Amino acid sequence: MKELKPGIYEAKVSDYGVAETKKGDPMAMMRFTYADGDGDNHFITWYGTFGSEKSKEISCQALALCGYTSSNLADLAKGKGSNVLDESRLVSITVAQEDWEGKTRMKVKYVNPAGGAGFRNQLTHQDAVKKFKGVSIGAAMAEAKKKHTTKAIVNHVPTFETDEPVPF
Repeated sequence: MKELKPGIYEAKVSDYGVAETKKGDPMAMMRFTYADGDGDNHFITWYGTFGSEKSKEISCQALALCGYTSSNLADLAKGKGSNVLDESRLVSITVAQEDWEGKTRMKVKYVNPAGGAGFRNQLTHQDAVKKFKGVSIGAAMAEAKKKHTTKAIVNHVPTFETDEPVPF
Protein backbone atom coordinates (compact mmCIF):
# COMPACT_ATOMS: atom_id res chain seq x y z
CA MET A 1 0.00 0.00 0.00
CA LYS A 2 1.34 3.43 -0.96
CA GLU A 3 1.78 6.41 1.33
CA LEU A 4 -1.30 8.51 2.05
CA LYS A 5 -1.37 11.77 0.12
CA PRO A 6 -3.28 14.98 0.80
CA GLY A 7 -6.35 15.45 -1.38
CA ILE A 8 -10.09 15.14 -1.69
CA TYR A 9 -11.40 11.59 -2.08
CA GLU A 10 -14.75 9.86 -2.34
CA ALA A 11 -14.96 7.42 0.55
CA LYS A 12 -17.23 5.07 2.48
CA VAL A 13 -17.38 4.31 6.18
CA SER A 14 -15.86 0.87 6.73
CA ASP A 15 -16.00 0.81 10.55
CA TYR A 16 -16.90 3.07 13.46
CA GLY A 17 -16.80 3.26 17.21
CA VAL A 18 -16.24 5.38 20.29
CA ALA A 19 -12.98 6.22 22.07
CA GLU A 20 -11.78 8.61 24.76
CA THR A 21 -9.83 11.82 24.33
CA LYS A 22 -6.76 12.47 26.50
CA LYS A 23 -9.08 14.48 28.78
CA GLY A 24 -11.38 11.46 29.14
CA ASP A 25 -14.21 12.86 27.03
CA PRO A 26 -16.04 10.61 24.54
CA MET A 27 -14.94 10.79 20.91
CA ALA A 28 -16.64 9.36 17.81
CA MET A 29 -14.48 7.50 15.28
CA MET A 30 -15.22 6.62 11.67
CA ARG A 31 -12.78 4.63 9.56
CA PHE A 32 -13.03 5.50 5.88
CA THR A 33 -11.97 3.41 2.90
CA TYR A 34 -11.05 5.23 -0.29
CA ALA A 35 -9.05 4.74 -3.47
CA ASP A 36 -6.39 7.19 -4.61
CA GLY A 37 -5.84 8.30 -8.20
CA ASP A 38 -3.77 5.16 -8.88
CA GLY A 39 -6.57 2.88 -7.67
CA ASP A 40 -4.75 1.90 -4.46
CA ASN A 41 -7.07 1.43 -1.47
CA HIS A 42 -6.40 3.34 1.73
CA PHE A 43 -7.89 3.55 5.20
CA ILE A 44 -7.95 6.63 7.39
CA THR A 45 -9.82 7.37 10.60
CA TRP A 46 -11.78 10.53 11.38
CA TYR A 47 -12.21 11.59 15.01
CA GLY A 48 -15.10 13.74 16.18
CA THR A 49 -15.23 15.42 19.57
CA PHE A 50 -18.05 17.08 21.48
CA GLY A 51 -16.23 19.36 23.95
CA SER A 52 -17.24 22.71 22.44
CA GLU A 53 -20.32 23.87 20.57
CA LYS A 54 -18.28 24.19 17.35
CA SER A 55 -16.73 20.70 17.62
CA LYS A 56 -20.16 19.28 18.49
CA GLU A 57 -21.66 20.93 15.39
CA ILE A 58 -18.87 19.67 13.09
CA SER A 59 -19.01 16.14 14.52
CA CYS A 60 -22.80 15.92 14.25
CA GLN A 61 -22.71 17.14 10.64
CA ALA A 62 -20.09 14.53 9.72
CA LEU A 63 -22.10 11.76 11.39
CA ALA A 64 -25.31 12.90 9.68
CA LEU A 65 -23.58 12.93 6.28
CA CYS A 66 -22.60 9.30 6.93
CA GLY A 67 -26.21 8.31 7.58
CA TYR A 68 -26.35 8.40 11.39
CA THR A 69 -29.61 6.70 12.45
CA SER A 70 -29.57 6.67 16.25
CA SER A 71 -30.57 9.15 18.93
CA ASN A 72 -27.83 7.89 21.28
CA LEU A 73 -24.17 8.52 20.44
CA ALA A 74 -23.18 5.48 22.51
CA ASP A 75 -24.72 3.32 19.76
CA LEU A 76 -21.66 4.13 17.63
CA ALA A 77 -19.81 1.65 19.86
CA LYS A 78 -21.85 -1.14 18.22
CA GLY A 79 -19.62 -0.63 15.18
CA LYS A 80 -19.60 -2.08 11.70
CA GLY A 81 -22.73 -3.88 10.57
CA SER A 82 -25.00 -2.40 13.26
CA ASN A 83 -26.61 0.07 10.81
CA VAL A 84 -25.95 3.04 13.08
CA LEU A 85 -24.09 4.53 10.07
CA ASP A 86 -24.74 3.86 6.38
CA GLU A 87 -21.70 1.88 5.24
CA SER A 88 -22.80 2.10 1.60
CA ARG A 89 -23.08 5.90 1.49
CA LEU A 90 -20.45 7.75 -0.52
CA VAL A 91 -19.03 10.93 1.04
CA SER A 92 -16.17 13.26 0.19
CA ILE A 93 -13.27 13.44 2.62
CA THR A 94 -10.48 15.99 2.62
CA VAL A 95 -7.22 14.41 3.73
CA ALA A 96 -4.53 16.85 4.86
CA GLN A 97 -1.20 16.82 6.63
CA GLU A 98 -1.21 17.93 10.27
CA ASP A 99 1.67 18.72 12.60
CA TRP A 100 0.84 17.87 16.20
CA GLU A 101 3.23 17.63 19.14
CA GLY A 102 6.26 17.47 16.84
CA LYS A 103 4.84 14.71 14.63
CA THR A 104 3.42 14.96 11.13
CA ARG A 105 0.47 12.75 10.19
CA MET A 106 -2.36 12.58 7.70
CA LYS A 107 -5.77 13.57 9.00
CA VAL A 108 -9.36 13.67 7.76
CA LYS A 109 -9.86 17.40 7.88
CA TYR A 110 -13.40 17.57 6.44
CA VAL A 111 -16.28 15.22 5.72
CA ASN A 112 -18.60 16.61 3.04
CA PRO A 113 -21.34 15.38 0.72
CA ALA A 114 -20.01 13.32 -2.19
CA GLY A 115 -18.83 15.47 -5.05
CA GLY A 116 -17.28 18.26 -3.01
CA ALA A 117 -17.78 20.64 -0.18
CA GLY A 118 -21.47 20.91 -0.90
CA PHE A 119 -23.56 23.98 -0.40
CA ARG A 120 -22.73 24.77 3.21
CA ASN A 121 -22.41 28.53 2.58
CA GLN A 122 -25.00 28.89 -0.16
CA LEU A 123 -26.46 32.39 -0.56
CA THR A 124 -30.12 33.12 -1.09
CA HIS A 125 -31.04 34.58 -4.47
CA GLN A 126 -31.56 37.99 -2.88
CA ASP A 127 -28.08 37.93 -1.27
CA ALA A 128 -26.50 36.68 -4.51
CA VAL A 129 -28.03 39.61 -6.42
CA LYS A 130 -26.37 41.99 -3.93
CA LYS A 131 -22.99 40.23 -4.16
CA PHE A 132 -22.92 40.23 -7.98
CA LYS A 133 -24.14 43.82 -8.34
CA GLY A 134 -21.69 45.67 -10.58
CA VAL A 135 -19.81 42.55 -11.71
CA SER A 136 -19.58 42.59 -15.50
CA ILE A 137 -18.82 39.25 -17.17
CA GLY A 138 -20.17 39.82 -20.69
CA ALA A 139 -16.91 39.61 -22.67
CA ALA A 140 -15.34 36.92 -20.46
CA MET A 141 -18.46 34.75 -20.61
CA ALA A 142 -18.80 35.14 -24.38
CA GLU A 143 -15.18 34.02 -24.83
CA ALA A 144 -15.63 31.10 -22.42
CA LYS A 145 -18.79 29.93 -24.17
CA LYS A 146 -17.06 30.14 -27.55
CA LYS A 147 -14.19 28.03 -26.24
CA HIS A 148 -16.25 25.44 -24.37
CA THR A 149 -19.44 25.07 -26.39
CA THR A 150 -19.53 21.74 -28.19
CA LYS A 151 -20.42 21.68 -31.85
CA ALA A 152 -23.50 19.81 -32.96
CA ILE A 153 -22.80 16.25 -34.09
CA VAL A 154 -23.77 15.64 -37.70
CA ASN A 155 -25.81 12.50 -38.18
CA HIS A 156 -24.43 10.56 -41.19
CA VAL A 157 -26.90 7.70 -40.98
CA PRO A 158 -28.64 7.24 -44.35
CA THR A 159 -32.36 7.87 -44.49
CA PHE A 160 -34.87 6.02 -46.64
CA GLU A 161 -38.31 6.80 -47.91
CA THR A 162 -40.96 4.97 -45.91
CA ASP A 163 -42.23 3.08 -48.96
CA GLU A 164 -38.73 2.20 -50.14
CA PRO A 165 -37.57 -1.38 -49.36
CA VAL A 166 -34.69 -1.86 -46.94
CA PRO A 167 -31.55 -2.54 -49.07
CA PHE A 168 -30.35 -5.70 -47.27
